[in-house]
Amino acid sequence: MYRHLTLLRLRWYASATGRVLVRHWQVLVLAAALVPGGTPIGKLLMSLGYPLLAVLHVGHDVLWHWWRLVAIQGLALAWVMVQRRHIDGGAFMAHARSLPLSVNQRRQVDLSVLLPANSLLLVPVVALVVVSPTGLLGATATPFLVATVCVVTGLVLLAELAALERQLAALFTFGLADALLSWSLSRPVDPASWLALSGAMLMGASFLVLRHPLQASLQTWVRRRVIQSLPGGRRLFSFLPPAWRIQAQALWVRHPGGTVLRTVSVFALALAADWLMQQFAFDARALPTAILGMAAIALIASGLYRILQSAHRPVQPYLHALPLPKRFWALQDTAFVAAFGALPLTVLLAPMFIHLNASVDTTLALVLAYFVLLALLRLPLVHGGRQAVLLGVILAGTWSGAAMAVVR
Repeated sequence: MYRHLTLLRLRWYASATGRVLVRHWQVLVLAAALVPGGTPIGKLLMSLGYPLLAVLHVGHDVLWHWWRLVAIQGLALAWVMVQRRHIDGGAFMAHARSLPLSVNQRRQVDLSVLLPANSLLLVPVVALVVVSPTGLLGATATPFLVATVCVVTGLVLLAELAALERQLAALFTFGLADALLSWSLSRPVDPASWLALSGAMLMGASFLVLRHPLQASLQTWVRRRVIQSLPGGRRLFSFLPPAWRIQAQALWVRHPGGTVLRTVSVFALALAADWLMQQFAFDARALPTAILGMAAIALIASGLYRILQSAHRPVQPYLHALPLPKRFWALQDTAFVAAFGALPLTVLLAPMFIHLNASVDTTLALVLAYFVLLALLRLPLVHGGRQAVLLGVILAGTWSGAAMAVVR
């Protein structure tokens, strides 16, 4: 049963992933163009394995290792959740869940499918194991390094399995396992380090044994609190106009995770651009940095167009029956996305008004051009079809190039 189910799942994953690669073949061409032609294989593998090697380098404190391990797991979770529909097995798994298959059998199949799904992320791991530098950490530390890489890989796979099963409470267990692993890396290699390394792996593997009753109770508590305090988000968005209240509820109720991630991303980009301009001492490189940050923020914020469009689609017959102008919701969506993009723009432009010696007319012209870009991005994101993201990137890149040429 394991062999048959794994082959069916892998065939579905290869088919679904192949369709995506054919649809976005431009990304493969761009990635191939960015690889230097004369780079030796050993040097290339060492470059790929260096980030993981830097994280696992002994001699730093616990916090230094912990947040880097959590960042690696967060990147892996984001990579897998993007492929969730392909990894789950499609409509066939709705039938397979009705079969008398145990939880362990389904988890074994899921882990088998997660290995090819993480093929790109496993390249640094293989590179590090293949070309592990014996003299870098010392001959006695190299076995500990390889064992630590294997433990980190196992924890990442188990965390991805927990995310696929929506066992979010189990992620706290992996956070504790990361803390124990960080403690083992923060001290010299000795029996206590090996014991802590084994304990971290056992703590992560406990997810396969325990059934996590905390998960059900946590979901029940959160659902009860949300229903009592924010029924449908009405109290939270009561200050908004009716049209914007509908849009905000569609984002909050139907896509809470994506909305929070998008909000955090745009503000993180704004703060990163501010930090970079500060490092440049607000010289001639600061204004192009701000323009690139504005283009990236506009591109991320424009993804709300597709979410709002998908929310309008099921109720189109009802919306057409209302006494509203023909382009009412298109204009409302544009205004809503512009208001969403204005928040990180304020964070981005605050240092420019304080430190940058740019004229007020230039800054206001950039602000106006930024909102024009947000409005124009609705066209490729809503009507671009399969090439929506590519067309949006082209439009944002063209805008940033034109803006840099004008301000110079």
